[in-house]
Amino acid sequence: MAHHHFTRDDRVLLAKLKTAGLNNRSCARILGFHPSTVGRELKRGTAATSNGYSVRVARKRVQALRVLANQQHRKLNQAEAERIVALIRQYYSPDQAGQATGLSHSTVYRWLWSQSKAFLRSLWQYLRHPKLRRKYGTKRREKQRELAKKRWIDVRPQTADDRLFYGHWEGDTVAGKDNSGYLVTLVERKSGYALVGHIPRATKENFRLEAERLLAPLPKHLKRSLTLDNGREMNDYEEFERHTNIPIYFAHPYHSWERGTNENFNGLLRQFFPKGSDFSTITDEQVDLAANLLNTRPRKRHAYRSPEELLKPYLRVAI
Repeated sequence: MAHHHFTRDDRVLLAKLKTAGLNNRSCARILGFHPSTVGRELKRGTAATSNGYSVRVARKRVQALRVLANQQHRKLNQAEAERIVALIRQYYSPDQAGQATGLSHSTVYRWLWSQSKAFLRSLWQYLRHPKLRRKYGTKRREKQRELAKKRWIDVRPQTADDRLFYGHWEGDTVAGKDNSGYLVTLVERKSGYALVGHIPRATKENFRLEAERLLAPLPKHLKRSLTLDNGREMNDYEEFERHTNIPIYFAHPYHSWERGTNENFNGLLRQFFPKGSDFSTITDEQVDLAANLLNTRPRKRHAYRSPEELLKPYLRVAI
């Protein structure tokens, strides 16, 4: 299918087709456009007409977009540049300075980014945000870059997958009603033994510090790895690795079963802290009591031995 822009004749024919009651796909087939192109054109020409589309409105909006595009890619002349600098020194933002001189904000920012660092430093004191930082990419790209940095569960040692050794943990948070507080749960994969802590807010720093505190008393051979989900409170994992030397692995997004041991324990913990509970009122003693009751409860998969019985011989400190 050839790629071309809508002409006036195309718009007139589109208006007639819509008046005749044809859907977007039929209009696109007759006009030789992709259905999504027709959809965008109809959106541009939205008006209070019998068919909901106006050729005149569509043409005006296209012309306005072209003017804006030309503005965004034009260069500043000397007088405009001096005017922009003068306004910034009067504590105008780059956006406000652009509006005052008839320039788009992207034109002003592009001109500023092309200047020397020394020149920009001379303007920083007049800006609300003292450092002029260029943002690259979209939030989606930033998220993609963050995901690319993570060490996924696919590369976790096979010994962890097969539960051959003690010391491989899974981590998560359990939320209280209306974000009133959170429980940090770390569960050892082979034994099912759990460490539980309480934090007021699920920030990445709170989670990291609490996880470090819970794991600190354990001997090195019981700190082989930690597998987390992709919650934002887990985003301080690089700092956690530097502090503890414990490698972090991540389950794939929306694959909670890859941390099945942890998810099962969280379900058991809800016996003591049901959904809808206000976590701002619970105490550390209550959390410790619940964790102890679950760690000393016999488990069928361990021939009715408790997680504490299994792990205790491997500890150099008392549980």
